[in-house]
Order: sequence, then structure tokens, then C-alpha cells
Amino acid sequence: MTAAPPGLGEALTEAQRLLDHNAPEQAAALLAATAASAPDGEIELWQGLTLLAEGLALVARHDTAAAPALRRGAELLDAHTSAPPHALDVSGLVEWAEHLLAALDGATFPVTPPIPRLRLP
Repeated sequence: MTAAPPGLGEALTEAQRLLDHNAPEQAAALLAATAASAPDGEIELWQGLTLLAEGLALVARHDTAAAPALRRGAELLDAHTSAPPHALDVSGLVEWAEHLLAALDGATFPVTPPIPRLRLP
């Protein structure tokens, strides 16, 4: 018997825990899996969250593909700033991604990004 997938709120809590423990790849995998069960109107939101986590993982690996992932993730999230579900800090996440993109612009690795906060306090 397989375990039921976590609810959307539980997935966010677990993704934040993974990010806090320097495991962005696992957070990205969890967010991507959760996107499959998200309501139709939230699929792009979850894809954006996944891309931000993937971008963070790419930064940690000094991979130049980080910038496009972060940029696209922020674009997908930006459409949800007016009414973010699940107490998500969509505006804060977009600002975080933009700040990280600015730090990456012309920088040589290593860049040490701050850990994003998925939800409003």
C-alpha cells in the first residue's frame, strides 16, 4: 500500500523544511510532484515554486542554468501576487528571485543565496 500524497499545505511545510536544511533538489522534487495534484488554477503557481527551488539548487552547484529557472519561476508566480493561496508569500518570493538574479548578474560563483520563505509569517 502506498502512502497518500501530502496535502498542498503539508507539501509547502515540508518543502520549507527541506529548503531550511539545504536540500533544494528534494524540495523541488516534492513541489513538482505536488503540482500534479494542484487545482487547475494553481498549476503554474506550483510550477513556479518548483522552478525557484530548482534555481536555488542550480546556484548551489554553480550552474549557469540557475538564472533562467529563477526568472521563469518568478514570472509564473507573479501572476498570483494579487490573491496568493495557502498563505504563500508570492510577492516576497518574486522579490527574492529578483534579488538573487541581480546577485548572479555578472557575478562569479560562489554566490550564497538566502533561503526563501514560502509562506507569510
